[in-house]
Amino acid sequence: MRPPLSLLQARKLHATLLKSGYHGDAYRCNLVLRAYARGGALADARGLLDLMPSPTLVSYNTVLSGYASSSTPGLLDAALCLLDAMPERDSWSWNTAISGLARAGRTRDALRRFLQMTHTALVPDAFTYSIVSPCCGVDLGSARQVHARAVKAGVFADACVGTGFIKLYAELGLMEDAGKVFDCMPLRDLMSWNVLLDCGVRSGEAGSCMKEFLSMTGCGVQPDEFTFATVLNGLAELSAGLEAMQVHSIILKSGYLKDLFLCNSLLDLYGRCGYIDLAKKLFDAMLEKDVVSWTAVISGLAACGYQADAFDIFRQMLKAAMLPNSFTFGSIVSSCADVNDLGSGRQCHALVVKHGLELVPIIASCFVDMYSKCAKMDDAIRMFEIMPQRDIISWNAMICGLAQNGQSARSLELYDEMTQLHYESVTPNSVTFVGVLSACSHAGAVQKGCSYFTQMVNDFHIEPISEHYTCLIDLFARAGWLDEAEEIISNVPFKHDAVILGILLNGCRKYGNLDMAKRFAKRLLVNNPDNASAIFLLSNMYIANEEWSDASKLRDAAISSGTHKVMGNSWIDVGGQVQCFRAGSSPDAQFEQIYDVLQQLQLMMVDTDKLVTQINPLCTYINCE
Repeated sequence: MRPPLSLLQARKLHATLLKSGYHGDAYRCNLVLRAYARGGALADARGLLDLMPSPTLVSYNTVLSGYASSSTPGLLDAALCLLDAMPERDSWSWNTAISGLARAGRTRDALRRFLQMTHTALVPDAFTYSIVSPCCGVDLGSARQVHARAVKAGVFADACVGTGFIKLYAELGLMEDAGKVFDCMPLRDLMSWNVLLDCGVRSGEAGSCMKEFLSMTGCGVQPDEFTFATVLNGLAELSAGLEAMQVHSIILKSGYLKDLFLCNSLLDLYGRCGYIDLAKKLFDAMLEKDVVSWTAVISGLAACGYQADAFDIFRQMLKAAMLPNSFTFGSIVSSCADVNDLGSGRQCHALVVKHGLELVPIIASCFVDMYSKCAKMDDAIRMFEIMPQRDIISWNAMICGLAQNGQSARSLELYDEMTQLHYESVTPNSVTFVGVLSACSHAGAVQKGCSYFTQMVNDFHIEPISEHYTCLIDLFARAGWLDEAEEIISNVPFKHDAVILGILLNGCRKYGNLDMAKRFAKRLLVNNPDNASAIFLLSNMYIANEEWSDASKLRDAAISSGTHKVMGNSWIDVGGQVQCFRAGSSPDAQFEQIYDVLQQLQLMMVDTDKLVTQINPLCTYINCE
């Protein structure tokens, strides 16, 4: 087969044909037209086509293909004009024009040309339907019509046609119809299975992905990297760690474990499911690691409470000269926030500044959250104020941080300021109102809290979740509106948990409502018989009310059942290491030294007090003199 002409060769041949008078030779002219079309010299191609005394269908289709595939504005319309002017057309002509319109996003025009084609003697082929099906978009009526025509034309023997309709129905949210198309396909290749799996996961039906995957392998179709990536994505949404291990073993047997993307997907999945040991083993075994690999294992460790290990991996990442990205810093800063590690958080801040990422919204929001949780509100406010762009995450971090640190009034002012911006990207969400209601609760602003709750439901159409009701109940319980809090508990559309009942029980203790406390303590202890906080809180209320017998019975019952009060813990950062103190714990050697120092300080304070007692009369005498 002769290789295609280059653009220079085409121009030489064109000149030769003109000089020798052979410009009517259709074969040679078609070679030149093909070279012009491939080289983008479409003006020359059209000029030659117009000079040809008897252009063939191939001649027209060659120029038409060049027009339709060009990204130059206006040439697609030139292709349509040429299509209309052609003395004859075949399926190639129509398919070329329709595919050009589809690529340009002119889906309505593509469907219009498809219908125009059906009114000719030509019958759309499998390629036509594979082009047209994605053009139906969200128009279910057009999708049904095109589907019916494809069934009537009998083109489903081509797997590409069925695959296109699976994607079409999935995008319309009709996964059941997509499944029916798949079941009726006479031939299902790897692409068909991959599209079905991907559409299922994207449509929120990740639960069926493992079932479809097993059906696929049972039919003898060998999965590829895309298959495994799709299945792992679905399992990650379900936090299905055991199934992930099974897929991991299949990936290993199939020889795809060298694929970096799959390894990163497994790392992320194991981290989400809490299988940290598996994640670390896989990470250590990986021959190639990129920033996604490091970030996945760091975020997994941090999310599961292994902050020290997360920092260790982060240090290894820096030593390996791997440049952290915004997600890496976001994970490590969030880890500092979770354990109130201000020192490490400041070190990360310095490193972020060094890398020029301080003002990236996701990182800046993490710093606002970290400083807020470490009670450094001045730093949190400074970070928030220097942000050039603030998304809803940034606003939420600041609103919630102020509410948690006793600055309820400023928190509510900030919320009002945010809502006055009227930015589409900064619309209050569920997290926003948790912070707002919490601020109202700590400020004792009952009326405001009720107003904000109503605004959330009526103005922003946010469905209240348990956290919102918890804040509302806390708002009433703190203010002494115990009957109103009880009414909300009776009407919440979900099962009462220990937190909600505990909040009201604490309100009863604060305001001395022993009768209500008894009712809710019984309800709480039915589902949580070992809830030490409720038992001892109610016992203390009995004691405060001088009901010694009931208090003694309750405590004796708790002791006999093995219920123990949770001991309090305190942490202090000494020399970069966090030391833990627990009430009632037996002192070790270091604690004995601490107690010795405390005793010495106490003695010094006593001596100082005696000295002040002796000096004061002398000072009085001198002043009198």
